[in-house]
Amino acid sequence: MQGEEKGAPRPWPMLAETELQDYEIFRARRIDARSPEDGSEHTFHVADAPDGVLILALTPDGRMVMVRQWRHPLQRITLELPAGIIEEGEEPAAAAARELREETGYEGDAARMLPAVVLNPSWQTTRLHTAVIANARPVGEKELDDAEDTRVCLLAPDQLRARVMSGDADSAPVVTALALWEWSGRPGLG
Repeated sequence: MQGEEKGAPRPWPMLAETELQDYEIFRARRIDARSPEDGSEHTFHVADAPDGVLILALTPDGRMVMVRQWRHPLQRITLELPAGIIEEGEEPAAAAARELREETGYEGDAARMLPAVVLNPSWQTTRLHTAVIANARPVGEKELDDAEDTRVCLLAPDQLRARVMSGDADSAPVVTALALWEWSGRPGLG
């Protein structure tokens, strides 16, 4: 390809790794490493958190199951895909079905997994898995955690695209999941 550099970056030898703090939902650590280019030493900070799953659930009529919820870091209500943490030892597809049921009261077909992405490789290790669940339908009450409060809304894909473009749905994981879904040929639609 024109303009592409030759070769790959070389690994940086790790000199030390120090655990800094455990904050329940993530753990912070420091890595000291040596540049393979000039031998200089540098410090990097890393956040380790559990992997997550985003659920692109489609109803039989092709609408997406979305949730609105209050987000404390932003101090506002967001429009998001159902999502959650993958429990230790749990498969992403199983986590997707569980989280969809808990957050929305919906169930559907077996999850089709799209490629996973790294949330932010500059300082995080978290991987996000995107699941597509077709034929999603309400089957019961939500099973929310004590501090969760979600409201389900159903949007056609074009409505959601318009919400993303207007800034109403501005979560990077949601936008990424939608892009993966589009690039995969919109699985789960009729």
